[in-house]
Amino acid sequence: MEKGAKREKLSNGRKAVIAVVAAAFIASATTAMLAFTASHRARERDAKALAADTADLRGELVTWQAVVRDTMAAAPQDRQPYIDRLVGHTQGLSVWKPRTPCGRAARDNLARAMEDHVRAFLRGETAPLDAGESRALDAGLRECEATRGRDVDG
Repeated sequence: MEKGAKREKLSNGRKAVIAVVAAAFIASATTAMLAFTASHRARERDAKALAADTADLRGELVTWQAVVRDTMAAAPQDRQPYIDRLVGHTQGLSVWKPRTPCGRAARDNLARAMEDHVRAFLRGETAPLDAGESRALDAGLRECEATRGRDVDG
């Protein structure tokens, strides 16, 4: 009977090890699935937020170009109120709160290009309608697309 009890103990020990390994595997698989789901949701949120940032920035660029068009149509001696409006737009854009780090980078690119355009007007230069603002915004957004998802913490 001693031999049977020993065999039963070994059998119970094996069952316990199998149960522990199975529980660890299930816990590991569950953790992996939860992490994947959270990561996927974060990427979706980031994509929607970046799309909203992009739409806002493109809308700002369209408004900017309309004011630039008005500025260029005004006689050089009558441009100051229009230039003041342009300065107001650059300041407004600088305080706009983007939803994503990519949106912030694209905003900063666009704001710098807008400020350069205003400086050209202040120097008395007639810069073209789009003195680089579209390129600056597009470059910022391309960079965002290239680094998509890297700024998502989960």
